[in-house]
Amino acid sequence: MKSRLQFGGHPLHVMVVGFPIGLYTTSLVCDGLYLLLHETFWFRMAYWAIVFGLVTHLGAIATGLPDFLAVMRDPEQKEARRPATSHLVFGIGLLVVQGLNLAVRNGGDVPVGGSVAMPVIANVIAAALVGLQGWYGGELVYRHLVGIELPDPMGQAPSGKHKDRKHH
Repeated sequence: MKSRLQFGGHPLHVMVVGFPIGLYTTSLVCDGLYLLLHETFWFRMAYWAIVFGLVTHLGAIATGLPDFLAVMRDPEQKEARRPATSHLVFGIGLLVVQGLNLAVRNGGDVPVGGSVAMPVIANVIAAALVGLQGWYGGELVYRHLVGIELPDPMGQAPSGKHKDRKHH
């Protein structure tokens, strides 16, 4: 099933998801560095990585939602509905957990008393959700071919910028 949102024949969702994944992972690494070094810089960096992760996460949702809705409407995609729903649910769960994580981070300043247990635990939970969401995203692409445009068996090349190029 060809992706509903594309740029130059490439699905936008795939281009966008790397940002929240990378930023959320960065926030977890920064929390680990804060725990090791006790330098507030790392706690503040984790905070800002989550801020930008949340913003880009909204972009990932916006670019993935059209494909989710297409899967739900397509009678040929019945087998993809469960992993698509799981992918969406884990993504929304991740958004909520990281929103709460941001809320308990005291604007990027280490909380009074120095306990960062709640933000770090939230980041570990978020990392698990990133993994689960990625698992189901992989299921959609590699098992159900969601977002993939296969060549026509009759020899027609898929549409896109490079469709007329011949390989030598």
